[in-house]
Order: sequence, then structure tokens, then C-alpha cells
Amino acid sequence: MLNKNQPSFAFARRTRLAFFSLAITAVSFVSCKGDKDDVKPDDGNPPAEDKGFLPQKDQVYDYKITDTDGTKSSSVLKVLGVKDSSGIAVYDIENKIQEGNVFVTTKNRAFSKGGLTTYELFYEDGINAIYENVEEFGVIKDVVLKGFPQKQIMENKGTVGSNITFSKEPMEIKLELLIPIDENDSIEADFQAKITYLDGKVTKQETITTPAGTFNCSKWEYKYETYLKLTSLAIPMEEREDEYTVELWTAPGVGIVKTVETTGDAVSTTELQKITKQ
Repeated sequence: MLNKNQPSFAFARRTRLAFFSLAITAVSFVSCKGDKDDVKPDDGNPPAEDKGFLPQKDQVYDYKITDTDGTKSSSVLKVLGVKDSSGIAVYDIENKIQEGNVFVTTKNRAFSKGGLTTYELFYEDGINAIYENVEEFGVIKDVVLKGFPQKQIMENKGTVGSNITFSKEPMEIKLELLIPIDENDSIEADFQAKITYLDGKVTKQETITTPAGTFNCSKWEYKYETYLKLTSLAIPMEEREDEYTVELWTAPGVGIVKTVETTGDAVSTTELQKITKQ
């Protein structure tokens, strides 16, 4: 007999993981303005760089993620390459997240100009991440994405009162899926998700120590709201809304050093573990 609770749990968890992989701001919401086809290699002449909260191009950043429910996961961030777009150094960045046997990968870009570090997720980046991660456990019959490109902009000065701003339109995902249960059975399901970021500021400057070392950091604080809904004739409906408070510590030339996300009694902490040469 089909255990309908298990596919519901597995599907919901994996789909949420794939969705939230698109929402790791300041780590993987990254790109540059304009048409991607306009970006050209630097041909051995690196463009002038406006230093901001960007990772170093020759480094690999390992993070540990710990949740209050005991769940542990990891993230590996690295720069795949740097290109010149009209004199701006544009960073192609890859972030790989692992939770148990589940892997999620995002590939995006970032740049700093005019005293601002801009992170952006294009529509095609979102589509690619969804297909790569969701199709491991289901067949996508239809997908609708709204709210792209998604932007996060941080003031490079990073002093108390410096702003972190986001796209005003929420990011929305709607999926129609066919989920195989065994060799002969599948279930149809609809998944909806929406995430809305709220602007924030730097609340203090402080020294943070992690296993990777000691860093002089700006502490940013902001919030985001999520809505998730899973429906199917074969499994019970799942629906929830949450608001997350984010404390984010960044250092110039490194990017994220530590984050603490809180919703209700649940806390998720991400800490930089080590930095190694590529």
C-alpha cells in the first residue's frame, strides 16, 4: 500500500530546499546588469575593480550550516571566473549546498561599482536551478517564475546606517509536477512558493571569529517573508507562512562570514569554516 505521508515529506523538503537555494542572498544571488552576451573575457587585462563585499577569485569558501532541530548541512562557494563588462569586473560564482544526500547548486554573478555591491538573480538562473534540483525527484510539467531579476544592493562603506535593499517585487515560483513513487505509480502535485525581502541596515561594526579566522565585519539586519503551499489529490495539503529575521556579518574581500536566521523558536546559523586556494 502506498505510504502517502512519506512522498509528501520527501517532496516538500526537497522542493523547499531547491527553492531556498535561489534565495541565499549575498552568497548566490549574483549577476551583472545588461545582456549576458555583452560580457567578454578580460583577455589578460583585468578591469578596474571597485572593492566591495565580493569573494576573492582564487579562493574556495567552506561554510557549515546548523539548525536548532539538529540538521547539519554545508555550503561551498567559489568564483568560477572574472570577466570584463564595460570595464566592470563581473564575478561568476558557484554555490553548492549539501544536506545529507541532497545537493543544490546555484551559478550566478556579482559586481561592485560606484560604492555599491550588487547581487542579482536572472530569470534563466532561476529556471536552471529549479530544473537541475527538482528533476532529481520529479518531472516538471509546467513552471512559472515571477519577480525576476531579483536584486540585492549593499552600500560598500558598511558603516552603521548603511543600507541593504532588495527588489520590491517578491519572487514567486509555481510548479506542476509528476512525482514517481515506485516503478508503476506517480502522483501529480502543485507547489507554490513566494519570498519577499524587506530592506535593512548595518546595525554595528564588530569583530567576528569563526573557524576560518577573525574578521572585521559589518553586521546587517533585515527580514524576509515566505509562503509555501503543496497540494495534490494523493497527499494532504501543506501550507505555511513564516517571517525570518536575518543577522548577516560581511567582510570586504570575503563576503559572508556568518549569518543567523530566526523564525519563531527555530534558528539556522551559517559560519565560514575555512578559506583555501583553488
